[in-house]
Amino acid sequence: MSKTHPNKSKAAKKLASASKPTGKTAAKKAAVKAPSKKTAAKSASTPKTVTKKQTAKKAPVAQKAPAKKAPPVIKKVAAKNAVPVKKAVVGKKTAPVKKSAPTKKAAPQAKKAAAPPLPAAKKQVAKPASTKAAAPAKPAIAPVESAKPVVPSTSNLPTAPTPVAKSSAKTTAKQAPAVVIQEPIAPPKPPVISDEKPVANKSGALFFDSHMHTPLCKHAAGEPEEYAAQGLKSGLKGIIFTCHCPMPDGFWPSVRMSDSEFDTYVSIVDRAAQAYRGKLDVCLGLESEFFPGHEKWIENLHKRADFDYILGGLHWQSKDYLAKFETGTIENFRRSYFEHLAQSAESGLYDCLAHPDLVKNYHPDSWCFAIIKNTVTTVLDRIAKTGVAMELNSSGLNKSYSEMNPGNEMLRMMAERKIPIVIGSDAHKPSRVGEHFITALNNLSESGYEEVSYFQKRQRIDLKISDVLASIRKAIDNNS
Repeated sequence: MSKTHPNKSKAAKKLASASKPTGKTAAKKAAVKAPSKKTAAKSASTPKTVTKKQTAKKAPVAQKAPAKKAPPVIKKVAAKNAVPVKKAVVGKKTAPVKKSAPTKKAAPQAKKAAAPPLPAAKKQVAKPASTKAAAPAKPAIAPVESAKPVVPSTSNLPTAPTPVAKSSAKTTAKQAPAVVIQEPIAPPKPPVISDEKPVANKSGALFFDSHMHTPLCKHAAGEPEEYAAQGLKSGLKGIIFTCHCPMPDGFWPSVRMSDSEFDTYVSIVDRAAQAYRGKLDVCLGLESEFFPGHEKWIENLHKRADFDYILGGLHWQSKDYLAKFETGTIENFRRSYFEHLAQSAESGLYDCLAHPDLVKNYHPDSWCFAIIKNTVTTVLDRIAKTGVAMELNSSGLNKSYSEMNPGNEMLRMMAERKIPIVIGSDAHKPSRVGEHFITALNNLSESGYEEVSYFQKRQRIDLKISDVLASIRKAIDNNS
């Protein structure tokens, strides 16, 4: 057995220690073996490029079912570049979500997962790496809902106009009735009764026809002088023209003079008065419309001339009146008419109220005074308190409901309340001046009246019915 030389033993130990790597040397070698950042970035960029190409190729398919194609792409990239990330994702349950993340957003996360961990801290790096990689990878591998079919937009397509129900002229008019808001009128004044005793003219006539028209109202014929001539033949002392007054806001313009024709009206009546001076009294009056809301207009109109007589006219047949008040049943409409009749008397604007039951010509086949009697009773009570007179209009015999306005039953109710009564023919042509006056006077007597009236200078003149009947007969004989 040979002995080792001491020097050789020391040399061998020195050589062995030189060949064994130290801690620093091992670290350097490990650093040499570890890929550099540029290399890692390059290797990470490679799958990103592949992902873009794959995404571009699969783009048409992704529009139809983007959720089904996205998971394989992300899964393949993760398996190739980051094995620890794959294990961490598979081992952890992920909550399902409704929408998948776009492929372009998932690719940058795959880039982070592709970086290889350091060998010295493999276990410690794997856990945080899986956490970072798993969070963005959830939408890619989670189950998703099936894509809904794409419905083409119709916003650019032409659309048919919405059908609009056609409305009648009456309905249209109801939606926009004429309403005038005006300041209050002056308090009503009590009617004035003349103390002057009426005197018959040369022919013995005493009475007046207090209602007739001129061509200015657009539905009458004949000049004022022609009406005056007929007045003489009818045994009258005088006549009073009461043409339909002008109204504002286009109120029923087809049956009345315009505001610009008012002075003409005053002029032609005066012309006839001059022509018949000493033979027949020709007086200026006005059938002045009553329509709620226009009271101030009417009050000012009455100041524009020296009138002998103002006759209040309430006309249910005007389009404006129908548009505003023709609602509900026929009887309710008639009740509204009588209510306005009372209001016209209470306004203090008129000397007398024309054809007070004219509304019976509204659906005349259904007129029944008994149905409306309670309303009329209340209205007449209100009118009686004002002292305003009411008219017996003989032209009612020429209307669709052939009866004077008012009828005999209403006349009796008026007589019971001692409401003054005036007679008017409402002539729209000369031949009707004084028409049916003998019949009208007899109706008054039968209804309980003893006196009949007319107006001059806005003052009421009362005559005995018996005297009037005698004067008419005498004047007719003298003028024939």
